[in-house]
Amino acid sequence: MIKITSRTGLAILLTVLCSVSKQLNACSLVPLLEAFEANHTEALAPVKPHFKLAGIERGSDDGNLGSCSDFGFITFKLSGSYPPQGYIFERVKGEFEDRLFEPVAVIPSKFIDDNALFTFVWLDGSSNEQEPIHFTVSIVAVNGAGERSEPQYLEVRHPGVASPWWQFW
Repeated sequence: MIKITSRTGLAILLTVLCSVSKQLNACSLVPLLEAFEANHTEALAPVKPHFKLAGIERGSDDGNLGSCSDFGFITFKLSGSYPPQGYIFERVKGEFEDRLFEPVAVIPSKFIDDNALFTFVWLDGSSNEQEPIHFTVSIVAVNGAGERSEPQYLEVRHPGVASPWWQFW
């Protein structure tokens, strides 16, 4: 007599589902940002940053539930040359549908070729119709000692994506 435990039953169920499915897709992204590690010995004062909005890519519905098409991306580009420092991004005005920024200093991850690009990701929704975006972000530089610069304020705006004129249902 074979005894089936819940763990064995789960393994059987997963095996059956995987074998029945023609293709299992999963969305994955490389880390785009990482935490800036303060060493608490830095003597250089943090320098106020100069970022520009490099682009906004909205989520969409590509018909594949396992793809990353429903993610939205906001990319800021740092202009100029700066000492080693991280940056804290904070929404200070306006509304946004999701938590976009974490309250820690960040730098581009080792997987990003351009160290001037800071890309933030949110779940924008699996739809070809997206609401407008309009908010203000405060960006503060943080040096290794944890000291902060004066903030830069940057307006983030996107008109949204309307349903095509011919699609009325």
